[in-house]
Amino acid sequence: MPASSVASPSASAAVRSKPAAGPTVEDLFLRFTLFNQRGRGFQSKAGPPAGPGSENLVVLQPMGQLGLRGSNPRWSHQVTFALDVISSASADGLDVISSASRYNEAGELDVTTTYDGGERGAWSVRYGLHFEEPFRSGFAGLGWVGRYFEDNTTVAFNTMYVLDIFDYIHPLGWSPVGQEKRLTVSNNLGVTQVLSPTTLASLSYGVTFQAGTLQTTWNSVAIEDAPTANCPNDVGQAPAYDCPNREPERFPNTRTRHALAATLNQHVPRTRSTLKLGYRFYADDLALRAHTPSVQLYQWLGRRMYLRATYRYHWQRGVSFYTVATRTDNSDEMPLTADSDLAPFTAHQLGLKSVVYLVPPGGVRGVQYLDAGYSRYQRSNDLHVDVVSIGYGRDF
Repeated sequence: MPASSVASPSASAAVRSKPAAGPTVEDLFLRFTLFNQRGRGFQSKAGPPAGPGSENLVVLQPMGQLGLRGSNPRWSHQVTFALDVISSASADGLDVISSASRYNEAGELDVTTTYDGGERGAWSVRYGLHFEEPFRSGFAGLGWVGRYFEDNTTVAFNTMYVLDIFDYIHPLGWSPVGQEKRLTVSNNLGVTQVLSPTTLASLSYGVTFQAGTLQTTWNSVAIEDAPTANCPNDVGQAPAYDCPNREPERFPNTRTRHALAATLNQHVPRTRSTLKLGYRFYADDLALRAHTPSVQLYQWLGRRMYLRATYRYHWQRGVSFYTVATRTDNSDEMPLTADSDLAPFTAHQLGLKSVVYLVPPGGVRGVQYLDAGYSRYQRSNDLHVDVVSIGYGRDF
């Protein structure tokens, strides 16, 4: 889950000086995003019995965000809502595999309520629901932001609890177990420091603990020495989902994840450019390690438009129990996965976004803008994702 949002130092000052008024809408943001994923992975049965199978996925996502301020100006609310329409080989009822081309819908409501206590810091409560077939989720958390040394130093902490409840769907497309549960607890601490009028640095650390059913229950692993009668490893065959040469993936009952991130932002007033350098290190107790450096360049073109170019590189070592196939004599208690997301791989992501202001900043009226973006994510293990988005935002 992303960190809870809080008011910026400048916004906080404005709140403290603003007289009390009735409930008002402060800002509105709308976005439509298309995700088009193509690739193949050994966890998917949408292909030959020995794999790899299709990971093709199309997601249409309209979403919106509304900023509200109560009659007491110290209280504010950020309401985010999203709806996903998905066409893929993901779960759609109990016939998850045999109806791989069907559509599935997912929705989420995410609310953050913030109280700005001035010198005592800003406290926030985040809560919401996520639902899709066959998955339901609820989350709640608490956050705090303190500002020190004339707002030059910001310290932020948040904790989040997530409970997922979902149907156990076997790779054969039936549910012998019923409902499963997964609990996630995440704690994050961050520090942001103004180094100069044009330089900003931040450092954050997060630790996440998960318990319950952690595997994707319909993911499967090929059994290389299983009988293959009537199940030829033929790319052109019709999917034979009752083939006995696959079994579900298995995970440990707990997982602890650590993430350390640092960013450096440098603005160049002469050229109206901003450079953002980032690095993230990830490690967990399943032996997965990942390094992710990134760079972003913002460039203003006149008063009403800027461009943002992004590049991100990702390298990871897969979990210790990743494999493309297992054998019949392996223990049923041994962790096992063929999920391409948990395999060793490298990835590159390139993106470009443009923002055009219909009403530019600094005027009497509230800001209004349109944005459009495209990014390409390419992985070394046969997967790529194209993302196209358009958005509209305004302040009131």
